[in-house]
Amino acid sequence: MATKDEIFAFAAQEAERQGVPLSLVQGVVDTESGGAFNAIGPKTKTGDRAYGPMQLMATTAKDLGVNRMEWKDNIRGGVKYLSQLSQRYDNPDLVLAAYNAGLGNVDKYGGIPPFKETQNYVQKVKNFMAKSTTDDEFVPFGQGTATQAPTQTVGADDFVPFTGSQTQVKQQVQQTQVAPSPTDFMQSVRQQAFQPKTQFQQDVAASFNPLDVLRGKTTTGQLISGTANLMSQGIKGGLSALGLSDEYLGIDRTKQQPVATPTPSISDILKGTYKVATERPGLLVGGMGTGLLDPTNLLLPGALQKSIVAGTPTALTQMAPRTAALSQNVLTGSTTAGITSAAAQAANTGTINPLQLANETVAGAIMTLPTATVSAVTTPRAPAVLDRKQQIAQAAINQGAVLPPTQVNPTILNRLLEGYAGKEQTKQLASIKNQNLVNEQARKALNLAPDTEITPVTLQQFRDQKGLAYDALRANPTYYSDKSFFAELNKETARLQSMKTLDVAAELNLLNNLKVMNFTGDELVESIKRLRDSSKTNLSPLASAVNKDLGKAQKFAAQQLEALAERNLTNFNQPDVMKNFKQARQDIAKSYTIEKALNAASGDVSAANLGTLAKQGKIIPAELQTLANAAATYQNAFQNVSRIGSVPGISPVDVIPATTAAIATGNPSFLATIAGRPLVREAITSPRFQRNMLPSTQAQAPGLLNRITSDPMTNYGLGQIPQFDADRFLLPR
Repeated sequence: MATKDEIFAFAAQEAERQGVPLSLVQGVVDTESGGAFNAIGPKTKTGDRAYGPMQLMATTAKDLGVNRMEWKDNIRGGVKYLSQLSQRYDNPDLVLAAYNAGLGNVDKYGGIPPFKETQNYVQKVKNFMAKSTTDDEFVPFGQGTATQAPTQTVGADDFVPFTGSQTQVKQQVQQTQVAPSPTDFMQSVRQQAFQPKTQFQQDVAASFNPLDVLRGKTTTGQLISGTANLMSQGIKGGLSALGLSDEYLGIDRTKQQPVATPTPSISDILKGTYKVATERPGLLVGGMGTGLLDPTNLLLPGALQKSIVAGTPTALTQMAPRTAALSQNVLTGSTTAGITSAAAQAANTGTINPLQLANETVAGAIMTLPTATVSAVTTPRAPAVLDRKQQIAQAAINQGAVLPPTQVNPTILNRLLEGYAGKEQTKQLASIKNQNLVNEQARKALNLAPDTEITPVTLQQFRDQKGLAYDALRANPTYYSDKSFFAELNKETARLQSMKTLDVAAELNLLNNLKVMNFTGDELVESIKRLRDSSKTNLSPLASAVNKDLGKAQKFAAQQLEALAERNLTNFNQPDVMKNFKQARQDIAKSYTIEKALNAASGDVSAANLGTLAKQGKIIPAELQTLANAAATYQNAFQNVSRIGSVPGISPVDVIPATTAAIATGNPSFLATIAGRPLVREAITSPRFQRNMLPSTQAQAPGLLNRITSDPMTNYGLGQIPQFDADRFLLPR
């Protein structure tokens, strides 16, 4: 470990020993590392980093024969390298440029390379050299001098050669410091305010130039100048073909044509862009920032992507919205790259290289692909259209039913999960859960308490209680026929009589028997009950056509008697009696349906039996209709639980493999997998998983991430990145 003073002191010794100017050596040390013994530079393309006070690369240190990790050896090697460069170049500027950018670049450009970093580096070292002690005043380390001014003002970062101990050095510095004048203070403030910026800030400032929009260096200018250039060449070529002289057209065919540069490959373009993005991100930020001021870059993205979206087949958008989104975004990026490539080539060379155009178009697509993939993945799917079975499943699941995932939506994930959990065990667990739900809905249909056990006795007691409404209807001794009653009967009679080819004698006889002036209470109630029961039998799916016609007439007659009773009760100021009667009749009908599906031994209402009744056209209570439909469609999820027994849990299939693995490996943690299958079984029969088994039928709004990655400016900007490769950025544009 070494202090900054020790670093500069040893650098002075090496400068004297190797005959290199002190100000040059110390300027390089200050610029490269600031006097830090363990300074580490940024990672280069090869993965190496410069190290030490003079920032030597591994290959350079090896050539110099020094250990760059040891700070003194690092300085020895750096000074030696400066000595070698000084022998090669007479100009100190070239020495510094070669130290920073390499001999090859200095020789290639015949001077300081046109790299902002190198140019700034050379200037920074020269500024340090100008401020430091001149070489004529250099005092070799360890020797005194009689000519040194005793009142020299020393700055905090200035090096002062001195003979003696560190304590004496500090005393001399304290003795020679003088109070700063106001002018010196302001100069110090200005120096602090205008210190060199970071490399990133310098790159941003160098590449962000709003005037480039007017100079034709962005898309708008390149499009205009490129179009003009191509048109000019085309017009001149056409006029030349017509016989006009080259002199008149201003064509100089003797002028030496520039040597065509090799066409960059897709790999070269991507590597150059990666180099800028990782090593000089400030150039990319500044260049893109300038592009944001370009009118074309503000107006073209939206129009470009809209036209691409409009050109996408509707069938593809509806069937595969994510594939459509991916292709649209990638096409936007590649089209952008093609436009900027063609515009730049036409503006700069007056021609368009098809191969370079193709390469940069592909590079633009590759640049856009990552965000386009994110956009595609986050694009909401189109609302699903469920088939009849899925609609039944959705309604049952919403009511709380549990269905095997593979029967509802046989996706790969559902197959894997149910296969691991055990198909039979999953069906059994679903049946047990569904049985509890069916019993709960049956109690709800009959308005019974949650803990009430459903038995034939319970159902009979329920019917007896509801029968009180019939007694209330019987309590009135007489119900009088009115004009409305006779009008409806006569209207139906006339309709039946008009059917000459049908035998409607039974129907006419039924209606004629009702045409009386009044009914007793018992007569009315019994008539309604018998007509209702008979109509249900005659209207069953298996009944003959003749019986069905009679059933319709019986149902019509019952309705007319109920309407007559309701009008009479209104006149008697008893409107609730008929209301209670209708509700009681419906509740009693529910109880008979539930009793037909009841397992008297277990007290369970069989959804499978309800499903059978539903298939036969029987009226199922509304509370049980959805489950009856599901039981008829997904029979394996509504098995007889009395045959299943207890809830499926851990089985030998779970225990034996886990125990064998634990014994074979000596790792008891394998025993934890015993609970794996039961846990997965519970998970796939949970309400949350069940609700998400089916594809969504609701339209979904895109999220923030999707809106960002699908934005035209995002894809347009990514498509422009290939033009910001290393060569075009590091060379004057």
